[in-house]
Amino acid sequence: MTTETTRVETAGGRIDLRRVGQGRTVLFVHGLMVNGHVWDPLIAGLRDRCHMVLPDLPLGGHRTPLDLDADCSLEAHAARVLDIARQLPGPIVLVGNDTGGAIAQIAVAREPELFERLVLLPSDAFDNCPPKLLVPMRALLAIPGAVGVVTRALRLGLAKRALMAVVARSKVPTDRIDVMLGELPGNRGVQRDFVKLLDGLRPAVTKAVAEELHRFKGPVLIVWSRKDPLFPFGHAEKLAGCFSRSSVAIAEKSRAFVSLDEPDWLTERLTEFIDGGGPSHDSM
Repeated sequence: MTTETTRVETAGGRIDLRRVGQGRTVLFVHGLMVNGHVWDPLIAGLRDRCHMVLPDLPLGGHRTPLDLDADCSLEAHAARVLDIARQLPGPIVLVGNDTGGAIAQIAVAREPELFERLVLLPSDAFDNCPPKLLVPMRALLAIPGAVGVVTRALRLGLAKRALMAVVARSKVPTDRIDVMLGELPGNRGVQRDFVKLLDGLRPAVTKAVAEELHRFKGPVLIVWSRKDPLFPFGHAEKLAGCFSRSSVAIAEKSRAFVSLDEPDWLTERLTEFIDGGGPSHDSM
């Protein structure tokens, strides 16, 4: 089964997108500083039952910069996800992780009828946007050229491994890290988009959308990590409480990027959920 790679037009520029597999459409929204390749460990287990749609959103790990004046706010990225979703065959399951989880929340709050089901992995939510561990990175915005220096450091193996250690407990091969980072280490246009996104990460955005999540009436699966330096464990239950039909699954051996740490376990949870799971709210 081949992978189809295309570019789609959205407000502010083109987005690279891969499509693989057959079955129900599942749209995956990745997180900060990576791209859609963060989901690659799931492909082997899902491609025979799902039509996997894997965009490289302009969150830092992309290869094609947006237009110079493009809006890089969370709301604008949610609009891009909606643009992509409208072009896909339904019903659509939306899956979001990290910053992509905040984007997914905004998308389902804006157009809840566009999606049949929602999966949220460890994500920005409530007052945790950006995650408090990353707040010092925003201070770099006030120093001209500092973000470029930091991102260029990602060419070094030690820096790559240090970055991955924050989001994944497993040892991620360097060549896989390179693919997930895209052009962030050396492309000024990509770095510009990344800086603009960082500047727009505000708790006010995720707090506001939390008040609107009740608009989505479909089944919701919250997949969270118990020991994660970025995303508080308590937010799993709190997010689940924002929806009328929710369940929670705990990834015991993962940090934020569950697709890298426990791909087989996550594939099983997604398969169960996509095939019809989705009970009323379960406590952890």
